[in-house]
Amino acid sequence: MKSRSRFFLQTAAGLLALSLAACTAAPAASEEKPAEASGTYAYHIGGYDWGGRVDEVTLTLDAPVDSVSKDTFQVKETVETDDEKTKENDLTVTEAYLTDDKGEKTDKASKYVTLKLKPELDRGNPLYFSGKTGYNTWADPYTLTFTVAEGQKLESEGNPLTSVTIDEKATGKTTAVDEYKEAEFKASDGITYDYGLYEPADKAKTLFVWLHGQGEGGSYTTKDATDLKVCELAGDASFFLGADFQEATGGANVLVPMCPTYWMDPDGTKEIGAECLDYGYRESAYTKSLVELIDKVKKETGSEKVVIAGYSNGGYMAMNLAMEEAGAYDAYVPIAEAMKNEYISDEDIKTMKDLPMYFIFASSDPTVDPDTYERPTIQRLMDAGAKDITVYNPDKVLDKNGIKDENGDPVEYNGHFSWFDFVHNQAHDEGKQTVFDWIGEKVK
Repeated sequence: MKSRSRFFLQTAAGLLALSLAACTAAPAASEEKPAEASGTYAYHIGGYDWGGRVDEVTLTLDAPVDSVSKDTFQVKETVETDDEKTKENDLTVTEAYLTDDKGEKTDKASKYVTLKLKPELDRGNPLYFSGKTGYNTWADPYTLTFTVAEGQKLESEGNPLTSVTIDEKATGKTTAVDEYKEAEFKASDGITYDYGLYEPADKAKTLFVWLHGQGEGGSYTTKDATDLKVCELAGDASFFLGADFQEATGGANVLVPMCPTYWMDPDGTKEIGAECLDYGYRESAYTKSLVELIDKVKKETGSEKVVIAGYSNGGYMAMNLAMEEAGAYDAYVPIAEAMKNEYISDEDIKTMKDLPMYFIFASSDPTVDPDTYERPTIQRLMDAGAKDITVYNPDKVLDKNGIKDENGDPVEYNGHFSWFDFVHNQAHDEGKQTVFDWIGEKVK
């Protein structure tokens, strides 16, 4: 009995000692500094009707986090333009998840966080249209800030992260047009083009030439006003990499040349301004050099068919090539084309009347009045006996992405933006042949 009593007494003393030790250690635990994390970010720019939009961000932290949700982080953009206007917008996170160091989703704690962002018309754009140069260009700087949303918690290996600091400047960016190879070409007249070229994995026999609008050119007065990525993103060139276009056309090489100024420039020196439409006479400073570039790329890619398409200023140049080169190319798609009917001679009409042409324009176009541009030209072609003219002429340019106005109807855009209808592969008549299928038919 004595030994058993001694055992109980020793055990009780031990438990008391442990309890006292625990009480003594408690203050030390409370003195530990809260966990903190810092990191960097990179972003991806997707291609949308309205141009490029930041749609994904990858955070790289210096401490692993256990889990995230779409509500964990608030994201804000700051956009600086050359007219010294600063815009700040909140961006919407639609999805968040952890990835490993290869970018694959993981259920384990990780230093890598991916945030999917909602592409929106009025925000998320690292590009802007400069009122000073008349061209689209990169916002400088364009920054994103990340904060843990109120009421949200982050943990690292079970410990709360009370502070997360992300560097303001991005470490890099990728885009929806990175598959275009960039190159430079100098024509015999000395004109130099930057251009993008996409060649599908399966060798294609068609060359599709996409001619941009006024805002996507370069500037001879401001060398760095824009660059080829701006031309491709703002010009919706990402759509031609997609399955809809590639399958409908049977596979196509895609050439996106960037004009040193803009296609309607008669001598290569004109500044952009309100009068630029008046420069759009019959001649362009770039016709000869552009033909040389197209011929070069056609040969290099082994293409047998060539389709010329362009919008606004690029639609003007599509018309110009139709008149200058005629049967050299296999189909033409002028979109909101800016070649005034009065500049087109009867001889030009004779040249074009036997060409396959697909006109796209909206009746509400405030920039290029259809009654001054497309309609009289199309009528003259028909009167001359044209047999292969297709016209898609909706009243308005409406949203194709599910964006609604206050009445629940598709949002209406500026009527000049008819290239939205082209990249969304509209049919010229309800339920009938789409424009991509029309192109595919012409290059079979």
